[in-house]
Amino acid sequence: MPSFLPVSQQEVKGQLDIILVTGDAYIDHPSFGPVLIARYLEAHGFSVGIIAQPDWQKDDDFLKLGKPRLFFGVSAGNLDSMVANYTADKKVRRTDMYTPGNVGGKRPDRATIVYTNKLKALFPGVPVVLGGVEASLRRFAHYDYWDDKVRRPLLFDAKADYLLYGMPEKGMLALANSVAATFRSPQNGGLKTAATFPNTSVVVKDISHYPDALVLPSFEEVAADKKKYAEAFKLYYTEGRKKKPRTIIQPCQGRYVVVSPPENLTAAELDGLFSLPFARAPHPSYKKPIPAWGFVRFSTVSHRGCFGGCSFCAISQHQGKYITSRSLGSIKKEISQTIVKDPEFKGNILDVGGPTANMYGMECRRAGGCTRASCNYPTVCKDLQVSLKPALGLLREIRTIPGVKKLFIGSGIRYDLALLDDEYLEELVKHHVSGQLSVAPEHICEEVLLMMGKPKAEKFLEFKDKFETFSHQHGKKQFIIPYFISSHPGSTLKHALELALFLKKNKIRVEQVQNFTPTPMTVSTCMYYTGLDPFTGKPVHVPRGEERSFQKALLQPQLAGNFRLVAKALKQVKREDLLQALTK
Repeated sequence: MPSFLPVSQQEVKGQLDIILVTGDAYIDHPSFGPVLIARYLEAHGFSVGIIAQPDWQKDDDFLKLGKPRLFFGVSAGNLDSMVANYTADKKVRRTDMYTPGNVGGKRPDRATIVYTNKLKALFPGVPVVLGGVEASLRRFAHYDYWDDKVRRPLLFDAKADYLLYGMPEKGMLALANSVAATFRSPQNGGLKTAATFPNTSVVVKDISHYPDALVLPSFEEVAADKKKYAEAFKLYYTEGRKKKPRTIIQPCQGRYVVVSPPENLTAAELDGLFSLPFARAPHPSYKKPIPAWGFVRFSTVSHRGCFGGCSFCAISQHQGKYITSRSLGSIKKEISQTIVKDPEFKGNILDVGGPTANMYGMECRRAGGCTRASCNYPTVCKDLQVSLKPALGLLREIRTIPGVKKLFIGSGIRYDLALLDDEYLEELVKHHVSGQLSVAPEHICEEVLLMMGKPKAEKFLEFKDKFETFSHQHGKKQFIIPYFISSHPGSTLKHALELALFLKKNKIRVEQVQNFTPTPMTVSTCMYYTGLDPFTGKPVHVPRGEERSFQKALLQPQLAGNFRLVAKALKQVKREDLLQALTK
């Protein structure tokens, strides 16, 4: 079994090159970003240690691996720390699936800033490099829901030296090589400009070196003027959807944040990444189970990227909208040589997917890509290689691996894509549903779906009918679990009521409703803050305050405590006559 990365001074032989600090527990598995980066750097000759979930109120955890030769890397973990710590109603979460024992409160609010400040105080002069979702989606000036204001680009608040966004293996390696070269040859003039490293953000005083860059409205402008905020969002969102975007610059308080274009791994390089020697287990020092481990232990990632373009989702801003798929051979090798050989494996693969499982193998044929938000909404782009044959072939091949009894799709599918091929849909229903299949129609009102970038309700109903038909044909008693979002920009109380009546009519009882949470760098968050559609400039209704509670209650009228809220909501839209029908 491969060894774990060092987590204590006793495990360190000499000085480590790089030390990564993360807000998650240490699970040595490729589903965790800091571990992916650590193993990638290790494969290229660097020694790397991990400080997981340090106690930020003391110094001890930050000191336990000593001073790195090159730099510290800091990540809040697999989630933005504010999302991890608070609900959509800004209530403190009591649980954290990335923590032993599922205990909340083991990472600080704004963990990236807190960890960086601690390291800067304890190790003056040692560079700090930011990464992870929290850093990635806060690389520009952004609206922060928890502070209810526009905050500066994260590098200004954290006062770190570099920020790596997206899937930055190549950028991190380039940075590490450059820092190492500087130490070997101090006379070489120092680091190469970090703007030459892919996926990298730095703060500079002079931007004369970047004549072709896209310059956004400044932090001061977007903080003072919501129209300017929407303008800046549209600019970087549109530029980021190109296959080869330009460098993007945003002025801030007399300096500039410079964000270099991304360079993602190729399919072959992604295969190589997943072949690295992961221990594929939580660190043995943990005495309590870590819920996140249960989700990924018998699962694997088939691809990166998502071209769905859902307004409320930031995956395409982080992973990119262009799909990079692993080879069939790489995935089969991982399952047959690691997952199947796990002594606790009972034959069930819980997931083979990515952000959207049935986008595997789909590619854009256009050399330069385009700035379209979604490749399949409102219609499938003619330049998208949209066949479901690769996804179907992948499922069939995995089912033949000795030791695999069942293969489920836990990461979810796009039902509008699944409808393009009945053969795929039937096989999905026949072999790959564990009794329940989660899909995300999110709403049924066309005006709201337009704001969300989601297909019309008719598509969901068509999928539901086919799913039920195929299930009946194959003697399967299984169900669709639909997810809906309440209080999304563009949704009024009347829209929420229409959705509630739709659920009642179709006998759909939802177990979970997500009240819209504005998170950095999504279209929906831009609409929430500005009250504008950033692409058309038109005003958008934004549910706030008590209306958010009303909308959520209407979708779950059966829950204890919601009767009063439903009654008040119906009174507001003058439909008190529906109270008994909705709540009985």
